[in-house]
Amino acid sequence: MKILLVDDEREEREGISWLIKKYKYPLEIVQAANGKEALQCIEKYKIDILFTDVKMPVMNGLELAKEVYKRWPEIKIIIYSAYGEFDYAKQALEANAVSYLLKPIEIEEFQKLMVSVIQAINDDNKKDELKQNAEIQNRKNLFYKIFNRAHIAADDREKVNQILFEQSNIGCKLLDVEFAENFFEEHEELFTHFLKMYMGKNVLYFNMYPNEAYLLVQEKKYLTGNQLEEQAEKLLMDLHKETHSEAVMIISDLIDNDAKLEEQLVKIHKIQSEIFGYDNQIIRVKSYYSETEYYASDVESAGKKLEQAFASMDLELIKKQNELLKKTILSLDKVSKLYLQNILYSIIKSLYDKSPKIKMEEVLASSERMFRAKNAKTMLEIYGESIDKMLDSLAVEKQDDSRIIHKIKNLIEKDYAKDISLNYVAENVNLTPAYVSYIFKKETGQTLVKYITDVKMMKAKVMLEEGTLKIVQIAKACGYENQSYFNKLFKNYYGITPKQLREKI
Repeated sequence: MKILLVDDEREEREGISWLIKKYKYPLEIVQAANGKEALQCIEKYKIDILFTDVKMPVMNGLELAKEVYKRWPEIKIIIYSAYGEFDYAKQALEANAVSYLLKPIEIEEFQKLMVSVIQAINDDNKKDELKQNAEIQNRKNLFYKIFNRAHIAADDREKVNQILFEQSNIGCKLLDVEFAENFFEEHEELFTHFLKMYMGKNVLYFNMYPNEAYLLVQEKKYLTGNQLEEQAEKLLMDLHKETHSEAVMIISDLIDNDAKLEEQLVKIHKIQSEIFGYDNQIIRVKSYYSETEYYASDVESAGKKLEQAFASMDLELIKKQNELLKKTILSLDKVSKLYLQNILYSIIKSLYDKSPKIKMEEVLASSERMFRAKNAKTMLEIYGESIDKMLDSLAVEKQDDSRIIHKIKNLIEKDYAKDISLNYVAENVNLTPAYVSYIFKKETGQTLVKYITDVKMMKAKVMLEEGTLKIVQIAKACGYENQSYFNKLFKNYYGITPKQLREKI
């Protein structure tokens, strides 16, 4: 908190300064010799209290007070003077001064005034903080809704455009960060620490689910070039060192209006449904789509012919079409690793569905080797080994993915009171975590963690509406030992806290 002492007599300023220090008021003191200097100080520093004399050269105290109130109405103004005429006091009131003191200053009157003004500033700061927090929460509620639906309601578009251009006149970029496990419940503080370190304090952070968050980046230096991707790599690297976590981060194109935000969200959601595994990948929306579209036609045509051969169960035809697919891929000058991973895994999975004697662990092991390959040739060699092995044991039975999903959903419905993780589900359905994550997202259109959270939040709401359990008991009954995190997650999900919901009933 800063006080600006303005008087053309240095002794007067030092006298007031001495009183402030003597009575230990929590004020940082700035001094000026006239109104003009005072305005320069206010432009340079954030001043909370203006304590000014009346009679001064260049610009007197009353003129200064009127100008300050006009430009900075939040500053508390105290005028003191040797002149006690009514006209001066009247002009001080017109300048919105909180008090008009006469020289020599009465100590008791000075003390009462300073305590009162400092308290008033503290009260104003608390009101501003509450207002600011409410505005931040309203923004979060708005964006939680938008991020989930990839749609902006007509009534919200003006507000969204205002936020998008708040810090930059060229727009912003959106980052989606998804971890393999329930990362934020335990490591949110660490995440925000590294986020501020590498991307600054002005990034808007939205923790959507225990394993997912969106970041809205508006600083100009991150909107062009590769600096944002470089900082994102450092962020994921440090998080991995500290927590051994794995994540995938998707970086949008430049968003310069509400329609572009919707478009990018649709693309991000599509990428989320297509990628396999985490492995601390960073994916640019622009690169992902431009690289895959470049050669999608020829490769997908060859891939479809191969899958049609699977349906015929003609082993010679399958081998022939598989060789054609590999030649098509190798003939391309430009190959997207991500696209290649996804199409080859899709083919392996299609053949696995017809190969009951092959264990999923074997398929996943070869797939993970394939994903770590440094080039297309190596990737295709590993892919070829996997296909050949399945062709040797090919049969007519088919693994029913819907049965796996049904089993997972039943497990979550039964065990929602536990701290259900990806590893927990994988162990109970005898599959690897990577495959459970992929197949659940592929078959349902949403992540496993999101589905688990949806179930837990719906159960919590029913308990709050129908039962008599305390909120802390409901949190534990839904698998959340940390009640404050449960409260935060519930508010993000429904827009109100558990307590507020119960009070409405």
